[in-house]
Order: sequence, then structure tokens, then C-alpha cells
Amino acid sequence: MSGDVAGEAAESLREALTRADRLLLIRLRSLGDSILTLPLVQALHGWRAGLQLDVLVEAPFAPVFLDHPAVHETLILCPRTGSAGWSKPRTALEVLKRRYPAILNLHGGPTSFFLTLASCARVRIGQAGFRHAWAYNVHLPPSDEVWKRADLHTVEHQLTIMRWLGLPMPAGSGPGLCVRESSRAAIEARLGEAAIMPGAYIQIHPTAMLPTKQWGVEKFARLADALSVEYSLPVVFTAGQAETRVLEQVRRSAQRSHRYWPDLRLQELFALIAGCRLFIGNDSGPTHAAAALKKPVVVVWGSSSHVAWRPWETHYELVRSDLPCMPCPGYSCAGYGDSRCILQIPVEAVADACRRVLEPNAGAGSGPIPGGGDGRYSAPTVKVPGNS
Repeated sequence: MSGDVAGEAAESLREALTRADRLLLIRLRSLGDSILTLPLVQALHGWRAGLQLDVLVEAPFAPVFLDHPAVHETLILCPRTGSAGWSKPRTALEVLKRRYPAILNLHGGPTSFFLTLASCARVRIGQAGFRHAWAYNVHLPPSDEVWKRADLHTVEHQLTIMRWLGLPMPAGSGPGLCVRESSRAAIEARLGEAAIMPGAYIQIHPTAMLPTKQWGVEKFARLADALSVEYSLPVVFTAGQAETRVLEQVRRSAQRSHRYWPDLRLQELFALIAGCRLFIGNDSGPTHAAAALKKPVVVVWGSSSHVAWRPWETHYELVRSDLPCMPCPGYSCAGYGDSRCILQIPVEAVADACRRVLEPNAGAGSGPIPGGGDGRYSAPTVKVPGNS
């Protein structure tokens, strides 16, 4: 797209969104992706508070948007039989009934394509690289062309539409992840039953979506043992209900007594994170939740790009390897066969990162550099031997 054509397209879209009274954002798939959409939601709301913003999301991740003050309505797609929400045909019908003047598809897969097309919206916005790009009558240019740099965070990718249109960018953090008071009360009661004071515990979430992103369970156990002794803080381990096996493995490896809570609803998980003194995890949705709640984070990094997926706008330490095969898609380890990038990160390196965060005089962690408006980062790197 030439500069003149791109400029005309941006001006046309800006005028269309200025006239529109409603905008539907389609954000399917993961918890982390959903959480990292919140800065865009807040930016759009900050630009036009009168623009009704609705979000279409899959049922497991709906709590990210349900209580956000900038979201008017959360439309919930049921990804499988038996979960809350609408079927795909019913969702398409509900979208059509609402007659949205504009839709922004942030996903680009076949389901979001179908729902975009079924909407009959006059303005259908998507990336030029999406499958079935013909379904979109407004194509966003590549993010690196708009930002004029390649080292973009996922949040910046999603804010590309704001920058391309010359709309005001968020100057700081608005409402991030919202936690229901009922969930806070439930967690406070549970902490009380466990004789744990709010704000005086370490939370560890040792699971991840892919094996190449998951540090060893025995190392998480050793880390919890060491920190609980050194700081006299209880440790609460969390996981999803389908991940109970991981917590059992941690329990068997630990030498000390810790709490294991795999039964929390998502809003309760957010409430527990909101009250912790330190959150420790892999590259996962709960780690992004901790960042959105502005909690100190130590993240053990694996196969994915730490440039694109590091914690956003919070104080954090990121411990990673430095192998030539990194980053990679992460579905399997083609280089070594055993996810060496994360499995060989030593416990002491992660413990040191925790000490830097827990001890105020130990020096600043990584996270955003003060005054670095583009969100650039620095991160400690743990060297892991390559395959020589």
C-alpha cells in the first residue's frame, strides 16, 4: 500500500469510527491474548467515551471483560458443548441482530472470519495477512510499518490501529483487569481460613499451555521451599482444574508445607493474584493477569518471544536462556528434544530474581525503563549451553 493510499484509507476509517455509535471487538482464544487486549479497549474508550464498545470472547475468558467499565456488553461464544455461552450459529445470529456499524477482528481465524462476515457490518477491519482477507473492507497495514520498528510487544501490535489513525494513545495505565468485590471477599475468607494475611504471601502458578514454556515442577518446589524459609512467607500454588496433576507433582517434590489451590474460578484467581506480594510463573495467562494487576512478577521464560510477550507495564524480572533456536513456535523442541531453553534454567537464577523484587534495596528489576514511552525493556539472561 503506497503512502498516499494508506493515508486516504486511514482518514476514511477515522471518519467512519468517528460517526459510528458502536464497535464490536472480536477477541477469540487465550487468556493472555484477552488480557493484552485491555489497553486497546481503554485507548478506544479514552478517545471516544460515547463509543459503545462490545467484546466477543470465548466463555473461559469472558471474566476479563465482564466487569470492565469501558466494555458495554460482553458477547460469549461457547467453544465446546457444556460450557456457558452461545453456540457459533447463535452467536452469529446475535451479532447480526445488533447491526454493528463496525467490527474489528483481532483474531483472524476461521471462526472470527465467519462471525465478521455474518455481521453484515458496513466497516469490517482486519489485518491484510488474515486468511480470507477479502472479507474485510479495511486492511490494517503491518504493525512494524506503522510503528517503524520491529521489536513490538503484543499490546503495541493491538494498538496499531490507534497509531495508524493518529488517535490519542493511552498516556498511562487506565483500568486494567477488574476484580469483583465478591471474588475478593471469597479469597480473603479462604486466606483467613489458612491463617494467611492478605498481601503477605507468594503465589506461584507453575503451569503453561505448552511444555516448552513450563519450568520443571521440582524446581518450582525447590524455589518455594527456599523462599518460604528465607522470607517467612507462605506460598500458595495455583493451577487450573485440569492441571491438578502438576500441583500434585510439586507437592511430592516439596520439602516444606505449601498451599495448593487448583479449584479457583478465574475471577477468584485474579483476586488471589491481586493480593499477593510476589507472583511467580511461566509465560502464561495468569502471568499476564499479574502484570495487568500491577503486581511484581518473576517469570521463567521458555520458547516464545520475550520481546512480544513479556509482562506489560509492571515491575518484573524475566529469567531466560539464550539459545540460537529461540524464539520458536514451541509446539515441540526440534533443536534438543527436551525444551532445554527453560528446563536448564537453574533454581538459583530464579531465586536471585525473586530477591531483587522482594528486597527494596536490591536494585530495580527489569520492566519498563523509566521514561521509555515505547515500553522497551531490559531482562536478565541465564546462559544455557547450546548443542555443540
